[in-house]
Amino acid sequence: MLTVLLFLGLILEPRTRVQAGHLPKPIILAEPGSVIAAHTSVIIWCQGSWEAQYYHLYKEQSVTPWDTQVPLETRNKAKFNIPSMTTWYAGIYKCYYQSVVGFSEHSDAMELVMTGVYENPSLSVYPSPNVTSGVSISFKCSSSIVFGRFILIQEGKHGLSWTLDSQHQANQPTHATFVLDAVTPKHNGTFRCYGFFRNEPQVWSKPSNSLDLIISGLETYQKILIGVLVSFLLLFFLLLFLILIGYQCHHKKKANASVKNTQSEDNAELNSWNPQNEDPQGIVYAQDTASKETQGVTYAQLCIRTQEQNNS
Repeated sequence: MLTVLLFLGLILEPRTRVQAGHLPKPIILAEPGSVIAAHTSVIIWCQGSWEAQYYHLYKEQSVTPWDTQVPLETRNKAKFNIPSMTTWYAGIYKCYYQSVVGFSEHSDAMELVMTGVYENPSLSVYPSPNVTSGVSISFKCSSSIVFGRFILIQEGKHGLSWTLDSQHQANQPTHATFVLDAVTPKHNGTFRCYGFFRNEPQVWSKPSNSLDLIISGLETYQKILIGVLVSFLLLFFLLLFLILIGYQCHHKKKANASVKNTQSEDNAELNSWNPQNEDPQGIVYAQDTASKETQGVTYAQLCIRTQEQNNS
């Protein structure tokens, strides 16, 4: 009985000392990733504090730490090597570390998955892998193996995944249909699906064929709309410019016509003083002759008066 109590004390000790020491929570991750093909090597990292003296790796359903490592030279992390991935290593892991003040709390859980155990399912998409933003699409993952569940994974930076129970129909492959409502550009990328059984959720089939999903974002339509609006504005200003040019030309013609009418009236007045059949030079000559005749008459009159005065 005392042995059991001591063992339980060791299990509960980390949580008690965490509250007293306030050690930071460690971070667990797998390299190159948490979904590993069969017989591939993988490293599990546990990053904690500079105060850490030992790092412990805990696998779900294990009573004792699955492995213990001393920290590296940096002291704030340790690595746990898995030379060849098998079903034995597939599972859910957590890590924690030990310092002079006690044990840290456990890290978040990390699911380490092994793939390649079963034949690969097939993946299709409806209506098309090339759609516009906001459209709903459906991925169908199907297999001749009666899997209990299927998982759809988007590869890349977003790392999205969806899990569904399989559907069984008579004379039909086992399948699951993943509906993505209102897709956005963040769904751009490569998709694959896997099948697995409920009693071994971390042991998956080989990956399906890949499908590259291309989402045309609203930015494309916005650019098209902006281009159309700019074109309409240019046409509007061009039309307005042509109307102004036409308006100015019309007023200029009216002004020229008014000037011509004024000149015609002035010419008509001049013509009324100058008969059409008379020579202007003749008129001047006649006027000059008349002036000379008047001067001759006046001179004759002066001569007659002078003789009359002499006779008297």
